[in-house]
Amino acid sequence: MIHIVIVDDEADTHLLYKLKFKKFFATLGDLKLVSFLSAKDCLNYLRREDTPHVDLVMSDINMPEMDGFELLQEVRKFDAKMPFYVVSAYESTEFRTKAESLGAQRFLSKPVDFNALNEALKVDLNLSI
Repeated sequence: MIHIVIVDDEADTHLLYKLKFKKFFATLGDLKLVSFLSAKDCLNYLRREDTPHVDLVMSDINMPEMDGFELLQEVRKFDAKMPFYVVSAYESTEFRTKAESLGAQRFLSKPVDFNALNEALKVDLNLSI
């Protein structure tokens, strides 16, 4: 089973990922997709001892209370290798560079190109199709 965590303060985004991933993962087996509207809620989930292994976190950058960069920094404190994608509506060299320097595997611009995302997932999660 592939376990992906989505973090975005816009609820519509969660539905979009759910629909797109359902189609993409239909031939790959089980998918556990967990969504959070805040980085703090996600962080609490990731720190719980009963949380199953997470294969990927995809987080928006601009969110209230804690942004995606702060979430990435906190995740790196307890898991240096967890695949982490940063997603932003703002395509900027500064954001891309910061994401990479903090250890993000990918920087994705909104609207997300799901064909490119699916290709990235194949590589980063070692999926065979």
